[in-house]
Amino acid sequence: KKIDAILATMERWRWMPRNLGPAHVVLNIPDYHLRVYKDGHQIWMTRVVVGLPAKATPVLTETMKYITVNPTWNVPQSIIYNELLPVYESSDPNIFDKMGLKVEREANGHIRVFQPPGERNALGWIKFMFPNEHAVYLHDTPTRNLFANGKRAFSHGCMRVQDPLMYGEKLLSIALPQENYTAERLRKMFGGSEVNLNFPKFLPVHLTYQTAFVDDAGKLRILEDVYGRDKRMMDQLK
Repeated sequence: KKIDAILATMERWRWMPRNLGPAHVVLNIPDYHLRVYKDGHQIWMTRVVVGLPAKATPVLTETMKYITVNPTWNVPQSIIYNELLPVYESSDPNIFDKMGLKVEREANGHIRVFQPPGERNALGWIKFMFPNEHAVYLHDTPTRNLFANGKRAFSHGCMRVQDPLMYGEKLLSIALPQENYTAERLRKMFGGSEVNLNFPKFLPVHLTYQTAFVDDAGKLRILEDVYGRDKRMMDQLK
């Protein structure tokens, strides 16, 4: 099992850019942690919640372009039709109101469901955007108790950050160093309308799947293959 984890992780590393960027973010899905690097050194780390095995967080490399404070949550169509409407039709016609959701019918007939900014918002007070084909991103959350779990695969694919304010401070110190953004300054922005903080220079974000890695103490760690990707990888390699 250890050898398979090492080989599968090494194969996935071959897919990564040779240059991760002078400053960059690495999120290791089976480790449930996010790390920020600058000039070859880790400068910060926090816990994250990742996608359920049935709604797995993808492996990808993209660039973070902006942060949104006081985000609106536009509920994905899959959640509307697979989760909310069945409850609405079968048992609870007030489900949308209970969740603080607004419903609009668009010109093309699609239903738009969204949650305005606020303390009940599923994205919390801040989200971190690196646009990608999977429409996943990092964000705050009002459900903070999940970070106490050792295994944290609970989301629909997006990633929740345990300390989003400090994460924002670290990112903005790299992207907008002259602006002197702090966690407290970001906190004081909570409660109004949406505000986008655009990055003049984009920051690489690497969502990785490393079931084998060497920790800061120099010890090899083998993690649970939460999505079963190592087995599929080894079947293909063999």
